[in-house]
Amino acid sequence: MNQIQFLLDEGESEKARVEALNHLKQEGNNADLNYLCAVSHDAQGMEREAIPFYEKAIDHGIQGDRRTQTYIQWGSSLRCIGKYHEAREVLEKGAQEFPGNPAIQVFHAMTLYNLKQSPQAVEQLLAVLGSHADSPWIEKYKKAISFYAAQLDQTW
Repeated sequence: MNQIQFLLDEGESEKARVEALNHLKQEGNNADLNYLCAVSHDAQGMEREAIPFYEKAIDHGIQGDRRTQTYIQWGSSLRCIGKYHEAREVLEKGAQEFPGNPAIQVFHAMTLYNLKQSPQAVEQLLAVLGSHADSPWIEKYKKAISFYAAQLDQTW
């Protein structure tokens, strides 16, 4: 798994994806491996293919920051492909488990916007901005948040 993470860190997402898929043949129930496989798909714009791996990572008990990241990235992937109700459900589960996580709140607000609940979305974004603008979680997802800010209505 360290090799897969290294490849992802180096921007070698295709190599990481192939490596992760090969390892999953022997370790299909490994939560971290499912997460890394999801990330390697996501990094290549393969959100639809990433989603089942995020789900398996949660089902198999992924822990720590990766669990938080799984909820964020799974919900974001669902939103990206236009499955807004499912995205809201995943992000709300993540928010229940990790209350106050500003990245979850931001991706949830984007989803509310897509569900035509703009007043709630803006309220949530302003609350995050007022309380968590310097959060490491916001910094971690800053690139994605900035990308989606100008393309909230687009699906892939």
